[in-house]
Amino acid sequence: MAKKKGPAIVSKTNELVQSFSQNNDIDFIMNPITYTQIRGNFSLVQTNLMIAIIGQLQERIKEQISIDNMSTLFKPEDLSGNLLNFEIPLKELGISPKKYGELESACEALLHVDMSYKRFVEEENRWYDVKQNVFHKIEFPTADLNAEGEKMGYKSGFRRKGYIRIQMVDESAREILNLRKGYTRHLKGITQLCRSPRTPRLYIYLSAWRKKGSCDVNYIDLKEFFGVLTYSKDHKKIIDDHYLKYGAFHRDVLDPVQREMKKLSDEGKVEFCFEYEPVYPRGVTRGNPNSIRFTIIEGKMGQAQNYENYLGKVHSDLITKYNLQPMEWARLQEYIYDGLDLKDELAYIDKMVEEHQPDNVHAYVTEILYNWLKEQQKPKEPQFDAAEEIYDDTPERPDVQPIFREKYEWWMERAKERLGDVFYNTYMKCCDLWAVRDKNILIAVPNDFVRDQWEEHIGEISSYFYTAFGPDRVVVYIKQDLSVFK
Repeated sequence: MAKKKGPAIVSKTNELVQSFSQNNDIDFIMNPITYTQIRGNFSLVQTNLMIAIIGQLQERIKEQISIDNMSTLFKPEDLSGNLLNFEIPLKELGISPKKYGELESACEALLHVDMSYKRFVEEENRWYDVKQNVFHKIEFPTADLNAEGEKMGYKSGFRRKGYIRIQMVDESAREILNLRKGYTRHLKGITQLCRSPRTPRLYIYLSAWRKKGSCDVNYIDLKEFFGVLTYSKDHKKIIDDHYLKYGAFHRDVLDPVQREMKKLSDEGKVEFCFEYEPVYPRGVTRGNPNSIRFTIIEGKMGQAQNYENYLGKVHSDLITKYNLQPMEWARLQEYIYDGLDLKDELAYIDKMVEEHQPDNVHAYVTEILYNWLKEQQKPKEPQFDAAEEIYDDTPERPDVQPIFREKYEWWMERAKERLGDVFYNTYMKCCDLWAVRDKNILIAVPNDFVRDQWEEHIGEISSYFYTAFGPDRVVVYIKQDLSVFK
């Protein structure tokens, strides 16, 4: 029997959904877009420190989002002179005392990270290009006395107080610690999961594009973002480019990040992975591209997260509109899956409520909605016209009746939904329906490896196959280079 349309995660009883909703260790933070786009070839330690700074501003961010105030994230009273101070507990960074030396080196390098922006001076009615350091000072406060006031010996005679003090200049902070360009939501502990220092940076950058599903990033800007390309002070001339050729850039920079994010996504540790492709000017297919197009691919965690978000929105709407009670919601939510369109049914319920004026509106709505949701769980069988096989003994590609082509394309659509875009585009798009012979559905595959991939996953889509072609049909693979027929 065919399964209902929608992703594999359709119920609150799903293991992934339960794991996501019950795991209190998964900590997400909201990060201003401007802050995530600071360029530089950061180490994992440095990225971790950058995240820890914004982690201290979470309550301020939530407060400003709640009142729709997209201004800077600090107030005049937060300043000491023209400096903004942060104190980051060392334990928040997840760094062992043995690596404090590495942390100090990372902080020293952060002091040289600069930023560029335009500043308008009203008195002169003109714009200025400004380039200045992001951080003013980073300190490791130490003490030579213990809690009892006794002098103690520790290495060089000083013991760290357990935190880092970071200072930012007011003007720099106003440019990057604001919500004017919006914010993105991402895992706070992403650096603890990664081996490549570039993975958390691109993960955070792409998190802002999850809802849209894709983005095009200027190629030169992307290299500058990763810190492998440097401009002159006036930002008019490139003075250093580690990767002059695109082939080396995607091999050394993008491919390692893509592999690591794919692995983390498959393991359910991050919400998504990505595919990418170069975008060239019209008529050009080689050399350095104009931009890189990233396509977001939701993984196990991302699908579970989307389901939880969708369920929460539906729950909120039903409570607001009909005052649904907890027990009534519990009765409904098991049958609500991500992507289920309730709009028409809720409009119908509104009409019924207006016509019948029930005494107990929420109970009345629950009953109608429950019966409708139950109906949606029944598989929708496709309707196909009758068809007969055509036997063609010519050496050319056999003719396939349009009705069988329709059946195959319907099956492939279900396979793409079930197995995902990556698997479909890699292992199924290169194959095709070759012929129908008696009870055999012949599938042309280019090689044994692709055939093995089909065999490994055919069980997940066999119900759709039987729905389309009938329960007595059999898949048979033939090796055939389809390119000669194009």
